[in-house]
Amino acid sequence: MKNWLYEKTVVLTGASGGIGRELTKILINNYGATVIGIGRSEEKMKALSEELGENASRFSYRLFDIAKQENWEDFAADLAREGIYPLLLINNAGAFPTFRRVEDTPVETIENILKINYVATMYATNALSALYKHISVVNICSSSALCSVVGTAPYSASKAALKAYTEVLQMEDRKRYIGIFYPGTTKTDLFRNDKNTENSALDIVAMHASKMAKKIAKKILKKRKRAVLGWDAKAMNLVAKIAPVKGLALIAWVMRISKSKVFTNVFNDE
Repeated sequence: MKNWLYEKTVVLTGASGGIGRELTKILINNYGATVIGIGRSEEKMKALSEELGENASRFSYRLFDIAKQENWEDFAADLAREGIYPLLLINNAGAFPTFRRVEDTPVETIENILKINYVATMYATNALSALYKHISVVNICSSSALCSVVGTAPYSASKAALKAYTEVLQMEDRKRYIGIFYPGTTKTDLFRNDKNTENSALDIVAMHASKMAKKIAKKILKKRKRAVLGWDAKAMNLVAKIAPVKGLALIAWVMRISKSKVFTNVFNDE
């Protein structure tokens, strides 16, 4: 299999934890790439660098808020001054609020989730495409974009927006590789703000981040444009296609009867 990432530079958001952390290790250790990680925790970035050991020289990081356009423009300008032109951008960073009903979700929360999960991806893509017009782009989406999940209005909406944005980008720019992947539930710190997820139904079905990262890395190496990853993601995708109305209602019913504490703030009408 041709390794088009060998000795090339990759920009990866959300590199300090979860899927991003595991992807960073795979790209560097297995594919010989150089990774510039984007995040906000220097402590986590330093820990990742130490974990890379003798390959740490191929990892560097920048700390900034990805939801601010000027930060991406400044980052692109810095790369230009340093003569660095990344071959691949992986928009992996994401945020997830606690499960709750739409009317109980603050507008500020909705706006923040949309900025991180969708708008930031647009900022990053625009800024780095201006730096190098042939840069490949991979957006890590979610199965929630294929099958909306009750209690996740901001998250499902943001991922649906990312799906539409990526699909249009693929149609409009066919000269470069643009991919989008839909992972199912994964054991990451995405749910760090919701302690109810511990030992819940979500935790039981979740795939380990390292396994999900391996699946994603293989798809990137093959330049796959689309992939649904994880048995739960594939099941959700199928249900939404076969029964787009009753199927979603069925999933909501299963969540309700599970009596899982993670859905306490969703089914509070009983």
